[in-house]
Amino acid sequence: MKFFLIIFVLIFSVSCKNSGGSTYAMEKRYSNFINILPEDVSDDFTLNSKNYSNEYKEWQEELYEWIDITIENEKIAENEVKERLKPTQIDYAIDTLTAREYERALPYTLITNVRVHTDMLSINIKELEKESIFSNNFYNLKEDEAIVHFTTDDAVFYYVWNYLIGIDRPRRFQ
Repeated sequence: MKFFLIIFVLIFSVSCKNSGGSTYAMEKRYSNFINILPEDVSDDFTLNSKNYSNEYKEWQEELYEWIDITIENEKIAENEVKERLKPTQIDYAIDTLTAREYERALPYTLITNVRVHTDMLSINIKELEKESIFSNNFYNLKEDEAIVHFTTDDAVFYYVWNYLIGIDRPRRFQ
C-alpha cells in the first residue's frame, strides 16, 4: 500500500509541476530554432531584438488583447444561451459550441503584419539554407515540429507567431 501511495504522490507532484509543460516544451523548441541561427540573425528573432523589439512587444500586446476580448465575447454569448435555453435542450449544446468564435474572428490585420515581417526575415533564412549544415539542422527542426511541408516563409512565420509573439497564450489558442 505504501508503495502505491509513494507512486501516486510522485506522479501527482510531477503532473502538478508540469502545468506549464506545454509552455516549457514550446520555449525549448523555439530555443532550438534560435540556437541554429548565427548570432547576427538570431537577434532578429528575440523579443528584445535590437531592430524589432518594439514591433514584437506591440504585436504580442495586440494578440493578448484580442484573446481577452474573444474570451469575453464568448462568455457573453454563452450567458445569453444559458438565459434562453435549458441545458437539456439540443440547441443549448449547439449554441454554446458555436459561441466559440476564436477560429472565426481571427485578428487578420495582426496576422498580416506579422506575415509581412516574417517574409522579410525569411530572406536571411533562405540564404542560410544554401549551407548544407544549416539546411539539415533546419529540416530536422521542421521535422520535429511536424512542419516539414512548410515553406521557409511559412516556417519562419510559424516560429515567430507561435513562439515569439504568442508563447503565453491560453492552450486552446495554440
